[in-house]
Amino acid sequence: MLAEYREAFTAFSGNARLYLLGQTLLWIGTNQFALLLSLYLKSVGYSENTIGGVLATKALGSALVALPASFIAARFNLKKLLPLAAVFVALANLAQGIADSGNVVLAAAFLAGSFSTVFQVSSGPFFMRNSGEGERMHLFSLNGALSMGTGVVGSLLGGGVKDLAVALGADEILAYRIGLSIGAAFMLSALLPFARLKDGTAPEIRRVPVKGDSRSDAIGAGLWIKLILPGFLIGLGAGLTIPYLNLYFKDVFRLGDGAIGVAVAAGQVATFLGMASGPLFARRLGKPLTILITQSISVPLILVLAWIHWLPLAIIAYMARQALMNLATPIQDMFALELVPPSRMITVNAVKMLAWAGSWTISARLSGYLIWQGGFAPSFTITAILYTLGTLLFWIFFIRGKTQRAPLAPAQRGQGSGKGIEG
Repeated sequence: MLAEYREAFTAFSGNARLYLLGQTLLWIGTNQFALLLSLYLKSVGYSENTIGGVLATKALGSALVALPASFIAARFNLKKLLPLAAVFVALANLAQGIADSGNVVLAAAFLAGSFSTVFQVSSGPFFMRNSGEGERMHLFSLNGALSMGTGVVGSLLGGGVKDLAVALGADEILAYRIGLSIGAAFMLSALLPFARLKDGTAPEIRRVPVKGDSRSDAIGAGLWIKLILPGFLIGLGAGLTIPYLNLYFKDVFRLGDGAIGVAVAAGQVATFLGMASGPLFARRLGKPLTILITQSISVPLILVLAWIHWLPLAIIAYMARQALMNLATPIQDMFALELVPPSRMITVNAVKMLAWAGSWTISARLSGYLIWQGGFAPSFTITAILYTLGTLLFWIFFIRGKTQRAPLAPAQRGQGSGKGIEG
């Protein structure tokens, strides 16, 4: 796997490398905030309910701005838009860590979610336009893996900076603000690689044939359903489970916070390895079959968590589920964009993001009630059912009765790297 990534990395365009560096800096800062912000707000007197409102406001900003952000990203030069977005993301997040007014914190949270959406809706189409077919799968998978790897780095850095500030004599609130300010500085530094992006001619992107496709720039209703519905069901299932895994280990197995942290870190490592290994599976099995198999295997793993309360097996099932479900994520993103015209990629990315965020929000809210009433087993079982339905629909839409396109031979990898972006 390492040899493949070395080979693919040499074929990455300069734009792709700069974008990866910018994303990495953003994610390090974002993960520092994810660790410290709630703790900081609690230390200055916010209740858990109010803190939840701040986090929900940030998510609301992302959801509401997804489609407008897609139109902006499609019409403006990304080498000018992305550095500007990095500046506003940094300032909005910094405001959450230094503002004394609750209303200012809420407004800053909404703006932080809104501006960060620019990167989420533009990354997949950007990679499609700035890579050749040989290295594209590795580019998508490396981007996904880095999102998890930086989670470990950002969390360790955020906690370490806060503890160091306290050890040097700062009071707790000032120490949190120092940690949050350094996180904002990482976000701000992302403007440097984004500002160095180059204009150029984007490579031709070969679309995967779709039955009934007119090959025009329009996307038919049938293709929209195929692209959105399976992921919507998977998102519903994920929202029932993922936000409550920490609580699951605490309530079911009575683990302490330190042990839960170790379990979550192990899950992040497994996710990193899963995402990074995606190209190996996609090349041998094809992208659709890889998605189908990894999601299918995840279903019994969720049922293990729901019904078999033996800690060693639960940890193994948790890590394997994290690796398998997330292995398919970059592959799904790339596969979906291969099905649509280049002019519609950013819009498709935004609608997929909106569907996922909406389904997650709905089910995460419902799952709290389900867990309160009946424990984790009913909620996790419904997750397994929704995963099964989403995977079955994916099989019907994209695999049943279809022959998969042959994967690239090793000799083809690394050829035809794209060098440009579209403004």
